[in-house]
Amino acid sequence: MATARVNAIRLHYQVEGSGPPLLLISGLGQNSSAWAPMLPLLRGQFTCITFDSRGTGRGDVPPGPYTIDQMGDDAAELIEHLKTGPVRAVGWSLGGSVLQSMLIRHRQRLSRAVLLSAFPCYTQLQHHWLDCLLALQRGGVDPLAMGVLRMAWVFTPRWLSSHDAAVANAQAALKDPYPTGIEGLEAQAHGLRRYDSRRDLPSVSTPTMVLVGAEDILTPVEQSAEIARLIPHATLRVMPRGGHGMALEYMSDTARAILDYLGTE
Repeated sequence: MATARVNAIRLHYQVEGSGPPLLLISGLGQNSSAWAPMLPLLRGQFTCITFDSRGTGRGDVPPGPYTIDQMGDDAAELIEHLKTGPVRAVGWSLGGSVLQSMLIRHRQRLSRAVLLSAFPCYTQLQHHWLDCLLALQRGGVDPLAMGVLRMAWVFTPRWLSSHDAAVANAQAALKDPYPTGIEGLEAQAHGLRRYDSRRDLPSVSTPTMVLVGAEDILTPVEQSAEIARLIPHATLRVMPRGGHGMALEYMSDTARAILDYLGTE
């Protein structure tokens, strides 16, 4: 993994695969390893660029709070550092907010975009969910218990119906050697819950697909539909199966939808 200096901080990034460049942007508190399970399905067609957003992974954790626009600027500078672009990009959850900011502020860096399980602004329920998440992490709740609790919001009953398998998956997630601390999580969360892209989405000119699972309860279909209505000529694709974590639970289906869209000109 290499290091780039962008916006006065260090970001760690990795480039692998072959083909046109594809930037993959992770969700809240997630580092580049969030994409590791899906990379084998993408890197045969694209040169995949993954990175640890500010506050996560092996990069810097500057004092917060952060803004989504700030994180979008980081990603745009990373593209400039790599001397590549315009690139295709996928933003997942918070990464979808970062990618919306890039579509609005750095469109020259992007050729096509997929907003995966994204939202234009936080709802009251999402605020309460985030309040609970932060309170539990501040309180030092056991990480395995935290992981199990979060799974109910991310995965479908199919994933959770086998309790042994669900716990095993939560335990596997704890093997990340670079977990995000409360400082980075709170700094990212501050910007996430305040970001509202709705006013500026009609200015987006980059071809964009908004991709969501029909079973997503954390970022429900209606939020993706709103984004697709606001972005001129956007494509809305609702997968019949999958929740917020469909990129892990229905990995092949999600990868095929991304490849089908990004592989077209």
